[in-house]
Amino acid sequence: MGLTILDRQVDGFHVVQLDGDIDIESARDLHAHFTRQIADATSRVVVDLSGVDFMDSTGLAALVGGWHMTRDEGDFRVAGANPVVQRVLSITGMEDVFQVFDTVGDATGR
Repeated sequence: MGLTILDRQVDGFHVVQLDGDIDIESARDLHAHFTRQIADATSRVVVDLSGVDFMDSTGLAALVGGWHMTRDEGDFRVAGANPVVQRVLSITGMEDVFQVFDTVGDATGR
């Protein structure tokens, strides 16, 4: 299954909604999307993972790349990870690096 990437604005956050699998094929597209869409280091980003069924280490690397773009002055959050994706975040320790929320609404304060 491929990856669909949609962007929207919610309460000052750039929400990147992902649907599908984040694997070796789609991770490059996701990283390129972050590079194009994250305007500057002060961007406030929420990655909506609620439509992601599978994520491997290359997908995690793409998320880390997005986090690196905003880590000093911006805000990078992930939301909606299902148990499989949450496990990837947990066993890699990235749930302690990323701000992780149950929903996009929780992440944006709505």
